[in-house]
Amino acid sequence: MTDTNNKVPNKMADNDDLILANEHSVMLNQNASAENTTWKVLIVDDEEEIHVVTRLALHDFNFGGRHLEFVSAYSGQQARKLIQENPDTAIVLLDVVMETDDAGLEVARYIRQELGNHFVRIILRTGQPGLAPERRVLKVYDINDYRAKTELTQDRLFSVIYTALSSYRDLVALARSRHQLIGLVNEIEQLSHLAARDLQMPLNNVVSAMRRIGGKAQDLTPPSLAEDFLEVRENVYAMQSALNKLVALTSVGRFNESRELVDCNAIVTEVLVDLDSAFQSSHANLHCETLPTVFACRRQLMQLFKNLISNAIRYTKDREPEIYINAMTHERNWLFSVSDTGVGISPENHSGLFNLFHRNSGDEATGDSGVGLAICEKIVRWHGGKIWLESELGKGSTFYFTIPLAE
Repeated sequence: MTDTNNKVPNKMADNDDLILANEHSVMLNQNASAENTTWKVLIVDDEEEIHVVTRLALHDFNFGGRHLEFVSAYSGQQARKLIQENPDTAIVLLDVVMETDDAGLEVARYIRQELGNHFVRIILRTGQPGLAPERRVLKVYDINDYRAKTELTQDRLFSVIYTALSSYRDLVALARSRHQLIGLVNEIEQLSHLAARDLQMPLNNVVSAMRRIGGKAQDLTPPSLAEDFLEVRENVYAMQSALNKLVALTSVGRFNESRELVDCNAIVTEVLVDLDSAFQSSHANLHCETLPTVFACRRQLMQLFKNLISNAIRYTKDREPEIYINAMTHERNWLFSVSDTGVGISPENHSGLFNLFHRNSGDEATGDSGVGLAICEKIVRWHGGKIWLESELGKGSTFYFTIPLAE
């Protein structure tokens, strides 16, 4: 096995994961937050004194130019009703022991699991911490903060509320940006479909007409007319090629494609079947270590491996292609490498290699304009990873890409 497969390149960056609420909850929170001039806080406790003390401690609290609006619930059942009626609630100050020993925990479970609301900040306040072990509660019920009632002085409560509101505000802003981004992506996808439907057909008809006339171009008079025809024909062919590549790129990595657990070993096996003729004609050899199962779009992952393996065969000259595929964990990702013993790529041609219409000095032999690598970059980026190249002219190439570890 080549040493290239065992290197850990220094170009990786963390891919932070963030789980948002479902789209319905997102829009509810966005709209309500935009309209309200206060931050809504739900106090859930069966002791009236706790409600009074909390309101007094925070009566002059101000965050981002907005004061607090308090809503009170005296049981878990009442809290579930109020949180459903007030989806724009920013903070829940939640007692544990009320009508039952775990009434507060059931409220937290209801908010996170049944309502799908991951925006509201849940602060657990308990006078009996032994009934709700902190580590278990934080993990199982997605609690944002855990405090004993005795430690929540006025200053400490102020600090806790300030931190919670800052987090809530940022999550709502992120959700709004995400919703806008989804709309923008959908518009771009619709534009690509428009290009495919409304531009490809008439352009293909023009190309067909050009080919029919092509054999008689030399008979056109005056001679300058024949030259003009040939120039128009070349430009039309270039337009058709560019449009086909644009459509090929936009057909992968659709925003709403589903993901599943995919065995990469099975993917490579299927790719070998598809590329059987290329392997037979080139006498290529594939050396593949055991690969992981990843959370990905199966169709896209197959396209990714197919493009990289095809390139490894295509750019190996005067020898039998040797291709090596490896995967290892690195931080929170699977780091894949696809190496070859081909002609390599000089460092000055690395820049822009994954751009749609990039062409390096070796592409003229194949007529390829780089759309295959542009598709690879889009697929990897869609999965939350990165792709890059390490190569020198005459020393082969190694393409690295990352896929986040499956949760």
